[in-house]
Amino acid sequence: MTKAKLMHAAFHNFGKHGYNGGSLAQIADEIGIKKQSIYTYFKSKDDLYLAIFEEALQFELAFMKSYMTNNVQQPIEQKLLPLLQQVELRMEQYVETKFFIRTLYLTPQHLEQTLNKQAYYYLDYLEQLFKDYFSTQHIKVSAQDAAISFLALLDSLYVEMLYGGNERFLKRLQASWKIFYKGITN
Repeated sequence: MTKAKLMHAAFHNFGKHGYNGGSLAQIADEIGIKKQSIYTYFKSKDDLYLAIFEEALQFELAFMKSYMTNNVQQPIEQKLLPLLQQVELRMEQYVETKFFIRTLYLTPQHLEQTLNKQAYYYLDYLEQLFKDYFSTQHIKVSAQDAAISFLALLDSLYVEMLYGGNERFLKRLQASWKIFYKGITN
């Protein structure tokens, strides 16, 4: 058994069941080990949860940085609308993304302070990426305001993915994108 295999199983389990519903015994069963073997790599359930959150955070940051730094001059509708559309696909395709988004909005209370620091780091990083991008575009609002507004749009879509499903996500995306885009460009 490898640590990577254990972490991958933890992503699946916690991504599906959350912290409280997730179980070290279920994770161990999934990879065919005894629960006690997990303690070879992690001191506790909290330790494992925090480790996979850090990995998921880095996974999401790497994606956003790569996406936003490629083709910087690309027009807003060709750059940011596809990004928002990818959000849902990433949630379906990557256990790291599903776990990360779930944890951002359903944070275990006893880990809230630690996880919130990392979440704010993520949000601040995204705000700067979006601000840098918007500063290259011809828009009628400040790059800072556009970045914050875009983050609010992204945030609402994350929530819809968690609670509303595909149809509601698409409905929210279509309506909010139209208003966001017109608001910063006309």
